[in-house]
Amino acid sequence: MKSFQRFAFLTTLATYFLIFMGGLVRVSGAGMGCPDWPKCFGRWIPPLNISQLPPDISPASFNLTLAWIEYFNRVCGMMVGILIVITAVLALIHYRKTPRLLYPTLAAAVLVAFEGWQGSVVVASQLQPFVVTVHMVLSLVIVSLLMYVMQESYHLEHSGGEEESYYPKKVRVWVGLLWLGGILVIILGSQVREAVSGIAEVYPLWSSAQWLSMVGLVSDLHLIVGIVLALFTLFVGFSLLRLSRRPSILVKQAVWGLLILITVQLVLGLVFVAAGMSPILELFHLWIAALFIGLALVLFSAVKRGREALIEEDRRFSLVLALAVVIVVLAGAFGLAVIGQAEMSRNNLPVLGQVPEFDFTERSGGDFDQLDLLGKITVADFIFTRCKAICPTMAVEMKALWELYGHSDLVQFLSIDVDPAHDSLSVMREYLSNLGVNDNRWLFIRGEMEEVRALSEEGFKLSGDFPANHSTRFVLVDPQGRIRGYYEHLDAEDMKRLRQDIQVLARSFQ
Repeated sequence: MKSFQRFAFLTTLATYFLIFMGGLVRVSGAGMGCPDWPKCFGRWIPPLNISQLPPDISPASFNLTLAWIEYFNRVCGMMVGILIVITAVLALIHYRKTPRLLYPTLAAAVLVAFEGWQGSVVVASQLQPFVVTVHMVLSLVIVSLLMYVMQESYHLEHSGGEEESYYPKKVRVWVGLLWLGGILVIILGSQVREAVSGIAEVYPLWSSAQWLSMVGLVSDLHLIVGIVLALFTLFVGFSLLRLSRRPSILVKQAVWGLLILITVQLVLGLVFVAAGMSPILELFHLWIAALFIGLALVLFSAVKRGREALIEEDRRFSLVLALAVVIVVLAGAFGLAVIGQAEMSRNNLPVLGQVPEFDFTERSGGDFDQLDLLGKITVADFIFTRCKAICPTMAVEMKALWELYGHSDLVQFLSIDVDPAHDSLSVMREYLSNLGVNDNRWLFIRGEMEEVRALSEEGFKLSGDFPANHSTRFVLVDPQGRIRGYYEHLDAEDMKRLRQDIQVLARSFQ
């Protein structure tokens, strides 16, 4: 039935758009834009502003742009699920006695239901790499089933041509290996991406090219398998065209499509190696890989039959090619806009004040004033060495940050003493030495009590009730000496936001 064929085609296109959206969510960093499932911040419709957040959710965890990117992806997933279920119902009505159409369609419906449940597991796991990879592979299996069904329904309607085509023996095995190879390359690529994410957590201020250089074996394996797949695609494609007799236009177009896609993939891979990873190119790298495995199934279905009444018009191929170019351009523009908006939403750090002039002494005995804040990102706090309540936990958190950014001199850490009557320079030196601090990236300064109080209250807008009731928050200061954020050291979301904001400032001032 042509109605089934058209609906299967629509469903396949929608599923490919969903794969594109899933990749866009990933490269834009919106994976946890909605931290709960199936709702988003406890609401069926995401909040439009902070005032709509439930009282138990910290406003610091809310990013309007990221929440709506993830929510739109979920809506697309729900719509695709409905389309697949309708396709399965149509298959039951029209093709109950055609197993090659019925069974793959029902399998896609079952898998999309499982995929919906698995989406909740992805959120609950906080984007755990293995769970994310399983989620992606399932989507590729689903789109493969739909592509196969679409092609089989087409061939069912266009069988019985006058001319017969002949293809090399075992060609279907070759084409099937192309599909498997495409899946394997995507899985390895996902592992590279997750490895890069792990390295970025350890070296957050490195460039993406530096992250890639540290991946190691899995990156080399991904590259080798990708090159082997490209060579095998060339072998299969040209062998099929050379050894076949009267190959159909569909076979020719599928072969050339695969050759074009694998060439683009190789170029993108070389760009990544030479210049590092770009979010928009990452997105197309994944999407093209998904198109490759779909086109491999088109070829697989086409070479199964030697006689078919295909409409062999070159202008139809030209139309499809032109439409594909338009879709790529529109998708690229849409992807760039979304990625740019997501980046802007993270980069929009407020300017909360300017650190005023001060002139203190560092634990080494040297002078330290507001000019020493210029040119570096500074994380500051107020502590004293005799503190037994809050200061030890603040020191633990500060040391974790000091260790995290040990690979870069762009970030420095500044502790301002609030008990100068007791904390001499030697006491301050011993305090940091006991914490294992052995460089000048973590500075400890002191001044007269009134000067320290004025700096805390008037400069940093924090408590000046010293020493015991000093502020428990970290303060982020940019390389121009401007205050850009406050972070409660016992709040995990605040500390996560601090690390993200440091990266934002690093990108802005490098």
